[in-house]
Amino acid sequence: MRLSTCRAEYLREHKYGIFIARVEKTYKKPFRMKKLALVALSLMILTSACNNAEKSGSSDHTDSVANEDAHSIGGDKDEHGCLVGAGQTWSQIKQGCIQVFNVGLRLNPVDMKEGEAVISAFVVANDDQSKVELFLPDNTKNTIIMDKTDNNIYQKDSYKYDANKADLYVNGEVKYKGNVE
Repeated sequence: MRLSTCRAEYLREHKYGIFIARVEKTYKKPFRMKKLALVALSLMILTSACNNAEKSGSSDHTDSVANEDAHSIGGDKDEHGCLVGAGQTWSQIKQGCIQVFNVGLRLNPVDMKEGEAVISAFVVANDDQSKVELFLPDNTKNTIIMDKTDNNIYQKDSYKYDANKADLYVNGEVKYKGNVE
């Protein structure tokens, strides 16, 4: 049996003789769009979770990623493990990696020419002040360890450092001076 109204409605007979109407409802299309959007969102979340699980793998993989990140932060390391890109240098006196510009006393060249960059030397003392380590700008690979000889005077070969004046002598001539306050 077929009825017609503004919308098409169909009746069918149930097995107990009751008529059931099926009506096309206006909310079906938006409801389908919501379902489709929900399914799409669920799939995106599921695929991203699976990708993260594959990337993380095991704790060994996580450790290697952490090590790679730590290596990439400071850059290359020298033979002592000092981060060159972070300005670290190996100190024989301190027996570790230091940043000489933070730890040592800056000695600026006496003969500075206008318009040229100032390239300083640095002096680092050991804990008991019995030795100093000299970091020269032209000698980046090796440092010079000087022993204390007199009252705050340190010497080795042609180098002499006067800690009272913060003067560095090379072959008896003052080449670098520090700021003494």
